[in-house]
Amino acid sequence: MPRREGDNLFGRGSADMKGGLAAMIYAAWAIQEARVALDGRLGLMIVPDEETGGARGAGRLAEAGALGVDGIGMLTPEPSSGAVWNANRGALSLKITVRGKSAHVGLHFEGTNAFEGMMAVANRLLELKRDVETRKTRFRIAPEQARNSILLLGGTCSGGTNFNSVPGEMCFTIDRRINPEEHLEQEKARLFACFEELVKGGVDVEVEILQEGRAAGLSEEAPLARALAKSVAAVTGKPAVFELCPGLLETRYYAERGVPALAYGPGLLSVSHGPHEFVSARRVCDCAAVYALTAIELLAGRNDKDS
Repeated sequence: MPRREGDNLFGRGSADMKGGLAAMIYAAWAIQEARVALDGRLGLMIVPDEETGGARGAGRLAEAGALGVDGIGMLTPEPSSGAVWNANRGALSLKITVRGKSAHVGLHFEGTNAFEGMMAVANRLLELKRDVETRKTRFRIAPEQARNSILLLGGTCSGGTNFNSVPGEMCFTIDRRINPEEHLEQEKARLFACFEELVKGGVDVEVEILQEGRAAGLSEEAPLARALAKSVAAVTGKPAVFELCPGLLETRYYAERGVPALAYGPGLLSVSHGPHEFVSARRVCDCAAVYALTAIELLAGRNDKDS
């Protein structure tokens, strides 16, 4: 059950990202109540499926041509822990299935060991992993090790039926997280070239794509970034800090359509998805003010610049 303790509202989804959505709704309401004349439209887009890739939410709207039409900027209230996320990593998540032939251990020579095949696949990917992790992003993110590009092997791993049987099938996952300076198509081709090489060597490998998304990045000098930074400083009294988000963001759907996009929200990433998730009510109010001021700076300010 949600509960209030002092300034904090506890409950699943409070930080990621219902608190941020509430702040955006109140920002839109405040602009309307204040009767601010905007040279343009302010829209709220609230969609599902962000946690599992966005294909049924922002992705579906993008396919329909209904996302970011004529937009000059987009903000998403992700739990950015006080930072402005002006970039995100891309992702290519794969399920790898290696097939063999089951047999009793006493007749192991009649089987084909899928575990040994899986090891061959994993060893080849470890070679690629060593190369991948030499690359570093230019975007700000801490600590230093977090700047490295990522290839995670074995997030999940399963297979076999018993200790006395040759395993006929083994499965494991790969999660390739791509820095903004890298290209999804190129990195995808490098991975699949490894699998093709293994197939030619006699390993029965099947690859299923679980998730696919491009990286994106926006300069700190872009008009949207400057407007948001100005608003953050005005409300919090502190300069805005720009960082790379370590994961995927819905901002990528807008970036692919030429719409500048940033993430900034009241929640803490460190408590998101956890049993004691919470959001500060004060931060929700502050973010509502930041969103409203940013919209006014970009839209109402355009009248002054044109005069």
